[in-house]
Amino acid sequence: MGRQLARLITTLAFVPMLLAAVTGHALAQKGQYCERTNYSAQEITDAVRNSSLRDDLKGTSCSLGGLGRFESGGNKGVYNGSCCTGIFQLNNANVQKYAGTDRAGYGCMSLQDQVDAWARLTNAGYNAPAVKQLASMSTFDGQKVDASFIAACIQLGTGNCQKMVNSGSCSGFSDINGTTICGMASNARAMADPNCKDGQAVCGPSGPGDFPTSTGFAANPPTATTASIVVAPTDV
Repeated sequence: MGRQLARLITTLAFVPMLLAAVTGHALAQKGQYCERTNYSAQEITDAVRNSSLRDDLKGTSCSLGGLGRFESGGNKGVYNGSCCTGIFQLNNANVQKYAGTDRAGYGCMSLQDQVDAWARLTNAGYNAPAVKQLASMSTFDGQKVDASFIAACIQLGTGNCQKMVNSGSCSGFSDINGTTICGMASNARAMADPNCKDGQAVCGPSGPGDFPTSTGFAANPPTATTASIVVAPTDV
């Protein structure tokens, strides 16, 4: 009788723990706000190019379209069940700070409005020491430092990014799912539109100082006979 009573007490003590585990699992299920979308990598890149994101990051924005696909599958209304919502999976605090709403309101925003909020977050994160260090490099641990790399650094937390930078290795930080900043950036590049061309500004050059100088026109001017416009000495 005593043994049976002890077993019953142990079972009853386990029930609340079981219920808590089941309830916690139910709360962690993914959610969907408003319509389900399937934006392409190029559509996300176009929204990035039309946002207030820094011009230097827009220069390699093809990979950011891939980042949006990697984060959400192009579904702007998706909630991951624990923290994050939208095309670029902003957490609840950043949704409130940079979009001025809650996650349900954010999930129902247009693609452009979501990307605009993400651009404000990314521009703010650019001032972090880890980001500035990465931005001064062309590669890190063999990986190209482009817009997706910078965005992944900010996305996974600039403090965590600093750990990676300090280690000098992509393995210097990984989240609870084993995702590294380098891995996120690599996936973003892989999921970019293969026909997307980087370096395309939203607005074309409008003055002499806006044109690329990599060809060295000023240092190597054409000869008089090959110039496209030829004038006689009396015309100047």
